[in-house]
Amino acid sequence: MARRAAGHFIGWFRPQRGAGGPPLQLQLYAAIRAGVLDGRLGPGQRLPSSRALAEELGLSRNTVLGAYDRLVAEGYLAVRPASGVYVADDVPADLGQAARAASGPAGFSDRGHRLIAAAPDRAAPATARPFAVGLPALADFPLETWRRLTNRRLRLPETGLMAGGDPQGLPVLRQALASYLTEARGLTCTADQLLVVSGAQQALDLVGRVLLDPGDLAVVEDPGYAGAREALAAVGARLEAVPVDAQGLDPEQVAGLKAAPKLIAVTPSHQFPLGGTMPLARRLGLLAVARERGSMIVEDDYDCEYRYGGPPLPALQGLEDTAGPDGGRVIYVGTFSKVLFPGLRIGYLVLPPRLVAGFVRAKTTADGHGALLPQAVLADFIAEGHLAQHVRRMRKLYRERQQALLGALQRHCPGLRVGPAEAGLHLVAEFTDQRDDKAIALAASAQGLTVAPLSRYAIRRQLSGLLLGYAAFPPAELERAAQLLGKLLK
Repeated sequence: MARRAAGHFIGWFRPQRGAGGPPLQLQLYAAIRAGVLDGRLGPGQRLPSSRALAEELGLSRNTVLGAYDRLVAEGYLAVRPASGVYVADDVPADLGQAARAASGPAGFSDRGHRLIAAAPDRAAPATARPFAVGLPALADFPLETWRRLTNRRLRLPETGLMAGGDPQGLPVLRQALASYLTEARGLTCTADQLLVVSGAQQALDLVGRVLLDPGDLAVVEDPGYAGAREALAAVGARLEAVPVDAQGLDPEQVAGLKAAPKLIAVTPSHQFPLGGTMPLARRLGLLAVARERGSMIVEDDYDCEYRYGGPPLPALQGLEDTAGPDGGRVIYVGTFSKVLFPGLRIGYLVLPPRLVAGFVRAKTTADGHGALLPQAVLADFIAEGHLAQHVRRMRKLYRERQQALLGALQRHCPGLRVGPAEAGLHLVAEFTDQRDDKAIALAASAQGLTVAPLSRYAIRRQLSGLLLGYAAFPPAELERAAQLLGKLLK
């Protein structure tokens, strides 16, 4: 019971470590105080024991005791002898307003504090250094074709692209996307179900803001994409971290949860970061669990185009039965950051029809609409077959570079255990001796390498390893980088 109670804190508090950050005791104090003020911790609610909470959050017990003692002294918490620590029964309803008034000039909202706390260790944007994760082969992008299509659009006499646009996205792009996704990914959708957004991160942010209330339960993968859990934690969702295996998320673990999750966030085609692919049986099982428990599924298909081994599997969205009264339970998220280039900042949501109007309203509130010229150029790029041609070329190129990196790691880094390599733009290399992967990543950066520590993406699991991107780098550069990494690991 104590461990489950401690787990409640994971969704909205993760300690910020490292030089320059506030003391851990102060962080914990502020997080619990904010929870009392905004109602996430109600009057009379029992808190976990100091020992259980310290173990769950990876803090010292003295840190937790110090935060508890201050909260008790200030009246937020109360100690009941031989029972435990509880939220005080007599916290005034206007305490939050009084505390803010006494603190001086207005600062962050509770949601703002949650947003900041949810991303203490956010990775820096990928730079073109080996082994940057998620960076495609920019030097091999058909830039001349893109330039020609852009110039053609600019020469048209129409001024529509200079005026305001449809918040849902340029109709010609949504139509091109619907045709592409139906053919390439097996989705069942029309242009009316698509919402064009500024990348997958805005898509996930909209999902959290439109579908979740503070305290709602959301399932995330462990390890998993940090951007997804940040977006969900920022709206006050309680995150249930479900460990993944070589086949991704196991739906039986979701079915076994005591409380029904409102949302299940998954990367079934290429689990991020470990790389597994969810088999058909699990996909069907997850759809069944979502239907039985009344949950929505967010299917993040961030690099589905690049699969090198095994038969392609249909997207969850294309497998579900949308004829029932609930009209579909899968929200499909896609992006062009990996398949084209990150600076394009175009992603999309494929939504059940009943949700489209609400998401469009939220997108309108967020930023009105996306830039129209890039949308028009992308629509032409897809409709004229350039996207399909580019994907075919890159799939071959990335497969060759993946094999080059695998060989280089075997020659120069024998202490690494390399994970699945059937898809994607990176490899997962785990340490067999549980080294400090963040320290190694820091040392690698000083040597001109960009490696991502595997532990950055874990929530409760103890993982040690590196994510090694290969797509943007020719074989000779990967060979030199592997040699340098091998020297660092000795």
